[in-house]
Formats: sequence, C-alpha cells, structure tokens
Amino acid sequence: MKKITFLASFLALSFMAVNSQNTLQHLASYQTGVTASAETVAYDVTNQQAFFTNSAGNSFTIIDISNPSTPTLVKTVDLSSYGAGPNSIAIHGSLVAVAVEASPKQNPGSVVFFDLNGDYVHQITAGALPDMLTFTPDGMKLLVANEGEPSDDYTNDPEGTISVIDLSSGVLAASVTSINFNSYDNKKASLQNKGIRIFGNNGLATVSQDMEPEYITVLADGTKAYVGCQENNALVVINLTTNTIIDILPLGYKNHMLGTPTVTSYVINELAAGWPTLGTPVYDGGQAPVNLGGFSGLFYDAANSTATNYVFYAIPDRGPNADAVSGVTPASTKPLRPFKLPDYQGRIVKFTLNKTTGAITLDDQILLTRQDGITPITGKGNIPGFDEVPVTYTDVATAYTNTDYVDGASEQYHALPYDEFGGDFEGVLIDKDGNFWACDEYRPAMYKFDASGKLIDRFVPSGTSLLGTTPQAIGAYGNETLPAVYSKRWDNRGFEAIAYDAAKHVVYAFIQSPLDNPSSAAVRNKTDVIRILGVNADTGIPVEEYVYLLERNKDAGYASSRVDKIGDAVYTGKGKFLVIERDSEGPTVTYGKKYIFEIDINFATNILGNGNYGGKELEELSADEIIAQNIRPVHKNKVVNLPTIGYQSSDKAEGIALLPNNEIAVINDNDFGLAGAGITDASVLGIISFANDYGFDASDKDNAVNITQHPTLGMFMPDAITSYKVGNLNYIVTANEGDSRDYGGYSEEVRVKNLALNAAYYPTAATLKADANLGRLKTTIADGDYNGDGTYEQIYSYGARSFSIFDEYGNLVFDSANEFSLKINSEEPTLFNEDAGVKDGRSDDKGGEPEAVAIGTIDGKTYAFIGLERQSAILMYDITNPKDVEFITYYKGNRALGDTAPEIIKFIPATDSPNSKNLLLVGYEVSGSVGVIQIDETVLSISEEVSKNDFKIYPNPVNNGALKFNKTISGSIYNVNGQEVKRFNDENAVDVSQLTSGVYIIKTTNYGVKRFVKL
Repeated sequence: MKKITFLASFLALSFMAVNSQNTLQHLASYQTGVTASAETVAYDVTNQQAFFTNSAGNSFTIIDISNPSTPTLVKTVDLSSYGAGPNSIAIHGSLVAVAVEASPKQNPGSVVFFDLNGDYVHQITAGALPDMLTFTPDGMKLLVANEGEPSDDYTNDPEGTISVIDLSSGVLAASVTSINFNSYDNKKASLQNKGIRIFGNNGLATVSQDMEPEYITVLADGTKAYVGCQENNALVVINLTTNTIIDILPLGYKNHMLGTPTVTSYVINELAAGWPTLGTPVYDGGQAPVNLGGFSGLFYDAANSTATNYVFYAIPDRGPNADAVSGVTPASTKPLRPFKLPDYQGRIVKFTLNKTTGAITLDDQILLTRQDGITPITGKGNIPGFDEVPVTYTDVATAYTNTDYVDGASEQYHALPYDEFGGDFEGVLIDKDGNFWACDEYRPAMYKFDASGKLIDRFVPSGTSLLGTTPQAIGAYGNETLPAVYSKRWDNRGFEAIAYDAAKHVVYAFIQSPLDNPSSAAVRNKTDVIRILGVNADTGIPVEEYVYLLERNKDAGYASSRVDKIGDAVYTGKGKFLVIERDSEGPTVTYGKKYIFEIDINFATNILGNGNYGGKELEELSADEIIAQNIRPVHKNKVVNLPTIGYQSSDKAEGIALLPNNEIAVINDNDFGLAGAGITDASVLGIISFANDYGFDASDKDNAVNITQHPTLGMFMPDAITSYKVGNLNYIVTANEGDSRDYGGYSEEVRVKNLALNAAYYPTAATLKADANLGRLKTTIADGDYNGDGTYEQIYSYGARSFSIFDEYGNLVFDSANEFSLKINSEEPTLFNEDAGVKDGRSDDKGGEPEAVAIGTIDGKTYAFIGLERQSAILMYDITNPKDVEFITYYKGNRALGDTAPEIIKFIPATDSPNSKNLLLVGYEVSGSVGVIQIDETVLSISEEVSKNDFKIYPNPVNNGALKFNKTISGSIYNVNGQEVKRFNDENAVDVSQLTSGVYIIKTTNYGVKRFVKL
C-alpha cells in the first residue's frame, strides 16, 4: 500500500504541476478601458472594496468586490483639485491616503486623505514627486517616498526625500518630518565605492539630488523602514523611532558570467589522518593538547595539482597564544603576550584535497629558519619597548622557574626572549622561482624563503632598527626597504594578505586595518583607507602603492559589527585580485560580513612616494577628499558574502585562493582551536562553486531564445520591495526590474554596440558588439569607465531579470538566477520576452521585467508573488525558508482576458477576503484593469510536497545533458503519469538527455522531493 500511495501522490503532484494554471484562478477583472489606470491598488477590508489610482484620469476609483467574481463600480473620485495626478494609494482602518504629484512634478506634492466613502478629510504637503506611500503596521505613521525626479532638461533636480507623517494625534493634527540626504552630500565617493550609483546630470548632481526614493517596506515591528532607490541600486534604512537614516545599503551587481554560489566545506583537521598535536601546556594543572591550526593564508599550487587532487599550502600565524595582558606587576610599558607553547616554530603546511572523494592528506610541514638554515623563526615579537612583551606561564609544573610578571588574577608569567625575525605570519604564496613568500602583522614585514623554509630576506619599514628601547644597527630586523609609514600599523594589524603577479614579478602586501597615521586617536575607526604595497620580488624595493577603501569601517552603518580588516588576497591576473574584507562575527552569525571582493588596480593611482596631502596624512582623508587629491582608489565589486552562502567556520576567514573553473577556496584561522585561543577547533576549507545560472538572452535580433552567460554586470535596481521575518531576522524581497535615467538634458542609456570597449578587458569586442550577441543590449555610460577616458572596462545591464531576498543588513541571501527566463520560455515559448506580443522583443532591454512583488502567509508558509510587467505573468514561490526557495506556479490566466502589465499586487488573506479565500488584487497598468485572482487549495499541496527536501538541483529547466545536485543522492525520476523512468544511486548528476520534454519528479532516498522541467 505504501508504494501505491506514493505513486498516487506523485501522480497528483505531477498533474498539479502540469496544470498549475488552476492553482491561481482568475475570478474577475474590472476593466476601465483606459490605459495608465490601475497603477496602484489598496483593499478596504471593512466594506470589501478595492481602491485603485488612475493617473490618466487624475482620479481614484472604488469598486465593490464583496462578490469577487463580479466587481462593480462604487464611485470615482476626482483629484484634479489636489494636484497633477496620483502615484500611490494606501488604506489603514478607516483612513485612505493618496500620493499626488504637483505640476511641475519637481514642486512639492501632496498626500490627500479620504475616508472609506471617498470623501475628503485632509491634505498635507510632501516632497517632490511623492511616488509611493505606506502606513506603519499600527497606523500611527504614514511614510512617503518622494522621488524627486529632475526636469527633462535637467535644470531642475529637486532633492529626494522621505516624508514621515505622524498620525498619532489624528489626521487633522498630523505633523510631517522630512528626511533628506544632506548629511551624505560630502560622502559621494564613499557611497560610490560601495557600489551605490550617484551619477545624475553627468555626475554633477549632489547625493541629495541623486537619491530617488521610490518604494517603501516597513518591518513588521514598525521600528524600521527600507526605502528602495531604484536608479541608485540601493536600499535606505530608516529608524522610525528617531526618523533618521541609519544606513544606505548597496545591492551589488549580478555577474552574468557566474551563477548561484554554493560552498562545500571540509574540516581538514578531522578529515586528515593523524592530524598532529603541537604540544600540551602544563601550567595551571595542565591544559588540553594544542593541535596544528591557526591557518592565516592559503595558496593553491596549480603546477602540482591535477583535475582530482588539489594541492594547497597554508601558513599558521605566531602560534597558540592568549589575549594580551595589561595591568601587571611590575608595571610594563607594553602589554604582555602569553605564548602557550613558547618553543613553537613557524611553518608552512602542505595538504591535498581529493575533490572526488573529499579526502584530505597532510603532506608536509616546512619549518621556517633564519638565513643560517638552523635558527628557528618563532612567533614572538621583535623589538623590546615597541612590540608586546613575549611571555609564557610559569608555575611548579613548567620548565620556567622564575616569575617576571603577575597579573590581577595572580597568574604568573615568565618573560621570553624577543625574536628579531619572529613573525605573526599572514598570507603565503610561491613565486615563479619556487620561493615562498609570507607577510606578518608585527613590523609589518614581507618574508622570502626558499623551498626548504630557509629565509632569503625579510623586508621591513625604513627606520625599524631605531624603534623600541634601544636602537640597533640597520638590518637587525631585516632589510629596510619598505616606506617608514608602515611602522605606524595598529598593534598586530600589519600586513594581512599577500599576492603575486608573476608577469610583473611583483609581490603585493595588504595592510590589515588602516594605519594609525598620524595616530590612533586621529584615525582609529575613523578611516576606510587600506594601503596595498607592491615590491619587486628580486629586491624587495617598493614599486607600487594603492588605496583600497573599506566598505563600512568609518561609517559602520546598520551592521552587527564593524568591517575593519582585510582577511587575505589572491592575484587572479590582468591587474585583478580577490580580497577578503571582514568583520569579527562568529560562525553562528549568518548575517555577519565576510565579503569577497574582486578588485582592479589597473587604473588606480600609484601613490608611492607621495606624502602629505593638503596638511593631512592619507589615512585622515575621507573618500571624497581622496578623490579631490586626484587619487583614484582600486575598483571594487562584491562577489559573495561568506556567511550568507553557508561558509560558517569561525570568526576569521583568512585564506583565499583561485581554483580552476572559477571556483574559490577559503580557509579560516581557528587560532589553534579551543586549546589555543580560538572559538572553534575546526579548520575549514571551503570550496565555492558557481552554478553558471545567471545567463540571460541579450538580443532581440538573434531570431532565437539564447539564455546564456554574458560578460556583463546586472544592476539589481528593484522597483517593488516587501519584507518578512523568519526567526529573529528580517528579509527584504525585491523585484529586480531595472531602470535608466533617460532625459533630454542627460541620458545614461546607450546600446553596447555604441560603447568604446577596452580591448584588454574585451578582446573580442567586435564579436560582442554584433546585434545577435550583446550589441543590442541597453547599457549605461554612467558606470564601467574606470578612468574616465571614454573607453569602458565593464559592461552593465539594467535589472537582474529575477527576484531576490536580502537580509536586513543588505546581504544577498537568494536570487532566482535565470529561472524567470527559463520559466517564460517553458510556459510561453511563442511569447518569450515579448514586446506587445512580439517574441524576443524585450530581450535587449529588461526581459520579462519583474515589476511587482507581494508576499502572503498561508497555513504557516510564506509565499512571494512576482509580477512580470512586460510578460504580463505572475510567478509564485514558497519563500518560507529564504535560503531554500521553491518555485510553485506560473500564472498566465490573464492572457485571454486582456489584463496587461501587472504593475502592483496586493495579497488579501482569507481572514480578510470577501469569499474567505486567499486572493490577489492585481493592478494592470497598460490595460487599465484590476484583476481578482484566487489562490486555489491545490497550490498548498504543491508547496507541501516540494518543501520536503534538503537538496538542490540545477539547471532547472534542463535541456539536453546533466541535471546536477549539490550533494550525492540516490533516488528515482517519475514522469507525469507516475511511472518510474530512471533510477540512480550515489550520484552528483544524472543524464536526462534521453527524457522527452515535460515535467518530472525526483524522489530521493533521504533528501525529499523536487520537480524539474525537461525542455
């Protein structure tokens, strides 16, 4: 019976999948017959009426939907006496609010209040072009996004603002707070460095003018609002207690050459046989053994790796140690640094990952020595009176009998000798001559070792020999080739990352946190400046120096912790690097910030030899002041955030390497585990892969559906946004439409074929510019020209052709990748990316154009409904778990009814619905109609089935070839008739090329059920 029941349930599921149109059932449409109507909708639960705005008629309309199958007109309310036209409508309780723009729209607009009968109550002045408004959940405030668009000739560009209307004393006594962006006008370059687009009027617009608030979502607890600024590709976070901006979050860019990132983690100290113990401290009654770990750099040895076996080198830092100790007796001018294993010798560790089996082998530990090949290089500090005092614990059980210091807890310490060449090692690489390079945080220093670990040279800042209590001879601590300013490093935050350009034979070192230049009091946590220093690998002589700007150190904004340090870097070729930039959140904080950026130094200003800047040191300059000094920082683009994609190792992601096939390897510094100073024992190697599912069709002139990768960055640029909460974390859902500024006085919009492309970045530019390739794609001249010479290094595209979920701190948690394009082609192949019925007509622009989004909770599950404006379709997803989103259905039932271009969607829960069913109220702008759609019970059955899984598949839909899994699984594939068509065991992919087109079900042995479409 179990088997029969199983097949029957699958047959039902398959039937529902094929007939998914029945899950969203069209009940009725109210047709105005006038285009540019029904742009926004609202629902009056008291009278079971729908309200919608009509910009063409400068009015709003009330219809009775008490019988949702037969909506009837109640009245139309003229708005011409209040302004030039409505842009938004919202209802809370008995109050109706309408946003009305002025004429010209650059003048302050209005919010006009009505009762539920459509009778006037009150009018309040808002900002320029009030575009969207919404009530807080308690109805005590009304928020208005005042877009502030410029005039067509761009001579009048009002400031974008957010109006907060306080209704707590009643609407007649309402007061208004206007939130502007004036405090950001001197932070233009800082915002641009984060990826926020500030570019209007050919770059002449201020931040206040350029920010264009367009859409608002309020968190369920009413404490914060998120405001979408579409053209700026940003979300503004508003504190509704203080009515102030607390952050502007960049949404980033979608690399259409990559895809959805996933990470496979290997705990190498558990997987490698015989993982070594470094020693067992015996003080204070005995301590736990300390194991090998503390990896603070990673190098992939491509020359000695194979397709199966990946060879890595990692370098531990200074050895197991405890936190610095102050307030000791006798007094010390510098803090003590207790070493748990005082004889620890620095080393480079070699290990191999078998990608097929997941096995790890520990291959070698290369011990580091001075130039004599004998004297160990330890992790102890170098300079008495300047570095921390190296100590170890002493009591009767230790080998150290005398006590030099006692702390406030009566712990006793024995002073250790300094090590002039000791290193707190960070970063490791092998140069083209086979030599190892490492950097350290102490001096900072750059070390060069031969293949056996014997020191060749150590490069330190000029004047190092004069530091500390007693000056020494030049060379006492190494070859003083580096600029003296680097000695102003924050204690133990010297060089953190090291990378190598073999073509130029230059080694680059990245300072970990901004230098204390001129002093810690002047700049500590007040600057974003990171220095990158490049030296000749033969001589150690500096040849390059660049400015890298941290994303959120000086202005930490709305974050759980400050992002104030570099983790590691790797050179990827052609002047580009991957860089870890991180905070200090622990492994359980999924919203922590441990970014991987791709940076480009090709057009950055080489500041080597430059000194004082207008009476200030470099670290004292803001980003805008740096630009004013004609210094161009390195160009940055965010790739991933490690905790968000599931790399949760420890607080310190400190190793990165580039692997074949665009994969990225990362490793953490576990501080030698719990027995050292760590918060975890795990040394986790993470392999980040990209699913290659970010492709799109870029041409309307190729006579084909060609969803493929392109060398472009998609600007998310959402129109509608909404929010929901899972556990203790809020999430923002975005419909990534895309939009350009295209005015008579300034237009950013051109086609790719009209761009002058840099041949070094686009060597096949002539081919790319063909109409059948990227030539027809609409792009921007506002971004991508790294040095302002009119030649473009990066192509951008409008929108991401997807919907996304961001956490409340701005981390991208989910993106629907290319699924919209695939679903459109599967469901409506003759109308793929249509332009008014013409197939492929919008491929060159924004595809189906996701415009509207609404969310609703049904039986404990949360669903998102995304409206495709150009495709006139609605897609439904189960987003209950934002990290495991499931497609439910594709609605095209409006096709035969004339409802065109869904502009807005309103979810009406069954508890408020006139027929006690869950409904969607949809405003179709082009057709000027309001659709009423019922969510059928069968949709819940689909959601219940597809949510019972713990694996991912891609691509879906799949053409000829393999359907891939994110883990090894066993199971069967069933067709729509419930027949088993394929069985597989312990596979990471299944060949489905022999299957006919249609919907199939995968039932796994241990991981649940999923649907896929075979094209």
